Amino acid sequence: MKNLLSLAIVSLLCSFPSFSKSFIVKRKIKQINVIPEEIALASFGIQVEKPLVQDLGIYLINVPEVKGGGFTSLRTSLLSTGEFEYIQEDHPVTQRLVSADPRFYDQWSINGDGEFGIGASEAWSYSTGGTDAAGNDIVVAVVEEGISITHEDLKDNIWINKGEIPKNKIDDDNNGYVDDYYGYDSAPSVPTGESHGTHVAGIIGAKGDNDKHIAGINWDVKLMPVLMKTFSTSSVLASYGYVLKQKKIWLESKGQAGANVVAVNSSFGINGADCNSEKYPLWNDIYNEMGKLGIVNVVATANRAWNVDNVGDVPSGCSSDYIISVTNTDEDGKIYGQAGFGQKFIDLGAPGTEIYSTIPYNMVGGMTGTSMATPHVTGSVALLHAIAPRNVNNRYYNDPAGFALFIKKIVLQTVAPEQSLKGKTVSGGRLDLGAAAKKILE
Repeated sequence: MKNLLSLAIVSLLCSFPSFSKSFIVKRKIKQINVIPEEIALASFGIQVEKPLVQDLGIYLINVPEVKGGGFTSLRTSLLSTGEFEYIQEDHPVTQRLVSADPRFYDQWSINGDGEFGIGASEAWSYSTGGTDAAGNDIVVAVVEEGISITHEDLKDNIWINKGEIPKNKIDDDNNGYVDDYYGYDSAPSVPTGESHGTHVAGIIGAKGDNDKHIAGINWDVKLMPVLMKTFSTSSVLASYGYVLKQKKIWLESKGQAGANVVAVNSSFGINGADCNSEKYPLWNDIYNEMGKLGIVNVVATANRAWNVDNVGDVPSGCSSDYIISVTNTDEDGKIYGQAGFGQKFIDLGAPGTEIYSTIPYNMVGGMTGTSMATPHVTGSVALLHAIAPRNVNNRYYNDPAGFALFIKKIVLQTVAPEQSLKGKTVSGGRLDLGAAAKKILE
C-alpha cells in the first residue's frame, strides 16, 4: 500500500513544472526515529530542505511548484499515507513595529510613576530578576532578526551556551547545533544587531542600576538571542525548535545543560491569517509543545485597528492556551489607534507607544507598536518567576505546563481595568506588574 501511495505522490509531483516551492510537513509522533527522517520522506518522493523541529518530526520540504488544486492534491496524498499529521505552505511573517520619535527620553512605561505604566517599581521591591527561588538562571528567548549583543546595556545579560566553544565549527555539546554559543544562528563577530530586536531585548532585560541608559523590566536576566534569517513560518519554527531543544536538555539534565527558558517573545506575525485553519496548523502545535515544558509564549497582535476575532491573525489569533496575546496602549492607558483587538483572542493591553529602549551602537531611542507592548508582558512573566516564593516555585519544577498556565492566569487576573479595552480584550485591562507581583506572593 505504501509503495502505491509513494508512486502516486511521485506521479503527482512530476505532473507540475520543474521549478519548486517549499512546504512544511509534520510526521506522526509514532513514526519519528523509526528510520532517519530524510530517508523516510525521500521514500515519498519528497526532498527535505532542512529539519525545523526535528524532535517533533517537522521538516521543510521542497517540491515542484503547485498551482490551482495542486496543493490540495498533494496534501490529500500525503495525509492518506497515515504517516503525516500536517502539510502546510510556508507563509511570510512581518515585524510588528510602527516608527516613533527617536528622541523620546522618558521611560514612562517602566520607571515612571505615571498612572498608566506597568507598576514595575512596586514589583522591584520584591526582586529585580535574574534567578528563581531555587537559584536557577531565568532565561527569556527573544526571537528576532538581530540583537546587538555587545550593547553596553545588554551585554552582561546575554545568555551564553557554556557547553559550546564559539567559532570552532563543532557541535561541542552535541545538541544538534554548531557554534550556538550566543544562541541560535547568532553572529557574535558582528558587533551590532537590528534596531527592532535590540529595542525589544532592552525592554525585557536591559541591565539595571549600572549608570547606563535605561533599566529593563528585569535588571538581571538571561536574554537568549534566537535569530531568524528570513521572515517566514519555516524560519519561525526553526527558531522555536531551538528553544524547545534547549529547554528539553535543561529539564533532562536537571539544570546541568541547556537553558531554563520560561518565556519567548514574538513581536512579529501574519496579518489577517486564520491561525486555527488547516493553512496554519503548526503554529498552535509548537506553542503547545513549548507550553508543556513550562514556556509561556508572548505574542504581538497586528498594528491595525481591526477585530482579530473576525479578521484573524497569526500568532495572536492562535488558540493555544500557552500564549498571551498583547495589544498596544498609549500614555493615557487607552488602546492605541492602530492596534488590533478581540474579546476572544487578544488577552490584554500593555504600553507600546513611544517606548524608550536600547538600539544598536550603544544608543537608545523610541519606537511604537505592538512589538513594544509585547516585551513588557514577556519581561513581566520572567520577573514573576524571580518573585515567586519557594513553595510556589516548586510547582514549576513539578508541573511545568501547569505553572505556565498559572503565570498566565495571574497576569490576566491582575490587570488594571481600562474602559477602552473592555469588550476588546479577554481581560478588559492593562498589564499591572505590581499587582501581579503581590498576587504571586499570596
